[in-house]
Amino acid sequence: MRIPDHYVRVIELPPAVRGVTLPNDDGSFSVYINALYDDETRRAALEHELEHLARDHFYRPGPVAAQEAEARGEIPAASGVRRYADLRALEDYLRSIGALDRPLEELGAPM
Repeated sequence: MRIPDHYVRVIELPPAVRGVTLPNDDGSFSVYINALYDDETRRAALEHELEHLARDHFYRPGPVAAQEAEARGEIPAASGVRRYADLRALEDYLRSIGALDRPLEELGAPM
């Protein structure tokens, strides 16, 4: 993933805001990180904002909540595709909706 040109500024923001990114007229971005937080939190906020840039969230349509989840490394619920950490998690889900009454291993080898 390519991260577009960006400028990082550490400024005081409202306490609930760790960071925010805004597009500039020249195609670059200004990333603002909250000065109220410690170094570790500021670093995590910067990584999160850069993840938005790398994933082209400013030019890709989609729900903001899904893009935030994606930038956090989570699978956005709004993607329409369910993903599971492993077969056990899939099996648990299928049981919870009543779609499975025996172990997955009995259904055959996974593809």
